[in-house]
Amino acid sequence: MFKLQHLLIIFILACLSLFIIRPVEAADFKSDYQFEYFIAQESGNLATSVNLNIKITNLRSDVYVKKFSINFPKNFLIHNIKAFDDKGEIGADIIISDDKTKVEMEFSDPQIGKGSVNNFFLKFDQDNLFKVNGNVWEVILPTVENNDSGSYSVIVHLPSNTDKKISIAKPSPTRISGNTIFWENPGTRTIYAVFGNKQYYKINLTYHLKNPRVTPVYIDIAFPPDTLYQKVYIDSISPKPVLTYLDEDGNYLGRYLLTPSQEKLVSFSGTVEIFTQPRSELINDTAAKIQKQRRYLLTSNQYWQISDLEKIANLKTASDIYYFVANYLDYNYKRVHAKNVRLGADNILKNPDQAVCVEFTDLFVAIAREKGILAREIQGFGFSNDPQLQPLSLTSDILHSWPEFFDEKRKLWVPVDPTWENTSGIDYWNSFDLNHITFAIHGKNPDYPMSAGMYKTENSKDILVRATAAIPKEKEEIAVNSVNLPKRINDKLIYKTKITFVNSSNVYLWDKVISFETSNLDVSPKRITINVLAPMQKKEFNVEYRASIKNKQDKAKLNIYASDKLLFAGSFNIVPYYYEISLKMSLFIAGIGLFFLTLKLLKKSRLGRKKDQLSS
Repeated sequence: MFKLQHLLIIFILACLSLFIIRPVEAADFKSDYQFEYFIAQESGNLATSVNLNIKITNLRSDVYVKKFSINFPKNFLIHNIKAFDDKGEIGADIIISDDKTKVEMEFSDPQIGKGSVNNFFLKFDQDNLFKVNGNVWEVILPTVENNDSGSYSVIVHLPSNTDKKISIAKPSPTRISGNTIFWENPGTRTIYAVFGNKQYYKINLTYHLKNPRVTPVYIDIAFPPDTLYQKVYIDSISPKPVLTYLDEDGNYLGRYLLTPSQEKLVSFSGTVEIFTQPRSELINDTAAKIQKQRRYLLTSNQYWQISDLEKIANLKTASDIYYFVANYLDYNYKRVHAKNVRLGADNILKNPDQAVCVEFTDLFVAIAREKGILAREIQGFGFSNDPQLQPLSLTSDILHSWPEFFDEKRKLWVPVDPTWENTSGIDYWNSFDLNHITFAIHGKNPDYPMSAGMYKTENSKDILVRATAAIPKEKEEIAVNSVNLPKRINDKLIYKTKITFVNSSNVYLWDKVISFETSNLDVSPKRITINVLAPMQKKEFNVEYRASIKNKQDKAKLNIYASDKLLFAGSFNIVPYYYEISLKMSLFIAGIGLFFLTLKLLKKSRLGRKKDQLSS
């Protein structure tokens, strides 16, 4: 039996009551199962009608099935149950207990003899199997365990008027025909599917900051960052940080100044968009950054080190490591709400029954690095409708942790979740989902920066996340913060200035091209590409310029554009070099003349005063 079987949405063959001449064995009959789901959209919810066909083939002449019963976990809500056999409608006895609903059926007149076939047909409604989750539909479908003797198929019929397409399927469907999806003999104990290729989450985060020192300090906190699979739309950050920046791992950090003994409450509000596929605009940036990150993505530390190398000797690939971790460790639900000490990879390898999500992650990262595979930890939020199937266990705000490894062929970070594979049976290796929200990236340091939800001065609820179908508005704006230009330049010298750009948008800016349009000027560089600029972040660039005309006076113009939008317009005078020299010499001579004239006047004034004194 699989772990947590009683908690999974799985149809279980509980018992077969047989009229037999001798004891029945598995080889005495074959059972084929077909589950057919008909989805209807009603008032924003999804209702599901299920047709279950169980085909029983006798493989011996002296055995036949007379009665059949099937158990449903009680949280698998079924109603309007009708049962049939090949002769028509039959009675179905419903027995409800504390943990299950049992349905018993009896053939009215079963066929007997070797090769004879009898069918049970069960029809019922189920309200919560398919769930509307924000912008997507999400489902965990049941499978029958240990059905080695016969076939098993699942058919899902989507509403004819929907434009939802399947974006994630674990395992992949055998075929898709219009709005009908087919799985033939799925090998997993659950089928997980998502319809819709992106998801939106409204998030509100609270950070409790405190300075216990007698001197002022700066405190940096991590806001949700943009990643390959995540885009952040900011509604507000209050109060605003004194500066924002991105660290080497790509964390989005805000800096706050706290005076001695000061406490400060920071609130973040926004929307996070999660994607099933990597964002194309981030692929080049990811490939460029990895060259600098390699120097620390294979290092070990107190949480990411392995002493018992013999135990992992046979693990070669990231896939080997993933399935080893998912199957070797046992999730310990008792530790979820306890004040846990992070055990680290080495300790959890010795105590595999003490794992929560961070230990699954630490073990994966440690083994991967030991094998020369770049890996890191992601801390964030796992949006889960079932804390038993998809548990969360990082802090009192019930955060989640999962690993990423770098795929050298695709030049991409690939997220996986051995914790949720262990607890749910859903495949988190071949594809991910739309339920993981990144708060902090740990590649260089296993515990810094801290994730949102961990900045606490007391036990409080600091994370609010809800799925939404509302599409956020993107407000893209980049501004020139400062340009220092003179009133006049000459036609010989090269001038330098610093130009500061600030992201005034509510989103990250990626690969933003800044161009300079000039009149009577040569500028270097002629364009600037800002690879990434986080909201409220500033970047400063050095620019050189000189007059492109000689020996005449004229006006120079400098305009700065971002994607054809004018950011700055400036102008100043150009004068010939000799004119400027002559002007300076004239001013110098005039200054000297004025100096001597002033001395003469002062001397004359003193002589006049002396004469007045003598005459008096």
